[in-house]
Amino acid sequence: MDEFEIIDRFFSKLGDQTSDHVLLGPGDDCAVVSVPSGWELCVSTDTLVEGVHFPLDSPGELVAHRAFSASVSDLAAMGALPHSMTGALTMPEAREPWLAAFAEALGDLSSSFNIPLIGGNLSKGPLMVTMTVMGIVRSGTALLRRGAMPGDSVYVTGEPGRAAAGLALHVAGVKSELTSAYTKPTPRLSVGERLIGIASSAIDISDGLFADLQHICQASQVGAEIEINGLPVSKEREEHAGRDQAILSALTGGDDYELCFTVPERMSTSIDRVTKETAVPITRVGRIIEGAGVSVPGVELTQPGYRHFE
Repeated sequence: MDEFEIIDRFFSKLGDQTSDHVLLGPGDDCAVVSVPSGWELCVSTDTLVEGVHFPLDSPGELVAHRAFSASVSDLAAMGALPHSMTGALTMPEAREPWLAAFAEALGDLSSSFNIPLIGGNLSKGPLMVTMTVMGIVRSGTALLRRGAMPGDSVYVTGEPGRAAAGLALHVAGVKSELTSAYTKPTPRLSVGERLIGIASSAIDISDGLFADLQHICQASQVGAEIEINGLPVSKEREEHAGRDQAILSALTGGDDYELCFTVPERMSTSIDRVTKETAVPITRVGRIIEGAGVSVPGVELTQPGYRHFE
């Protein structure tokens, strides 16, 4: 199969779903999209590379889930509603079973989250996937990393650290609930859109809670203190590695694609409503303080989170 046959067979139908925002989908030199009056477009791009963002010889389904979730999680962090996406796939050879599994998983995710594939590119080379996602927010309402103020509480969704633990188990060939946290992460779009007007800042947890909260502090010019007794530590992780290692995973494990956000005290009662409406666990894990940087009393971190080129 050449590139055009692959696109036609595996990817052309991923843009067929109905969307008021897509005027022209795949098949031309460009897609044509619209943004409703009074709304703004949020755009994010992520590249996932074999051996860096997913293990060597990963099945197509795993790669699709991780590429999709890593990108769409950025929309959740902004409080955006899904609009559309494009994808670029580079691979050393055209293996039909792998492509079929990748396309099927990507198609299911596209339909479930109502975010049509409107274009992309296919080429030969080392295995990597680049996704560009677009979402919309009402003008002036997007959640940003800046905006946190001293006195705000820090919250997280889910249980940060589960994906890092799941990766170790996946590589070891062990199946558990933790494994699915890595292989099939879920972007928290339903939470993000409900945080508009409630959260003062937000970010998704891709490099670890400690490292990503640092980004909020830098953008907001504040400090933060994480309370380890408040961390939602996975019980299964504790059983596998012990309490101390579970806490370190919760602080520094990446690839969770949970949300970390700050909320002023006057809005704190709204968090219970968000939890009930989304059925997503949300936990208070600390507070914003004056100063700079993130501290975790009682814990010494030698590796605060994942960084490329280190």
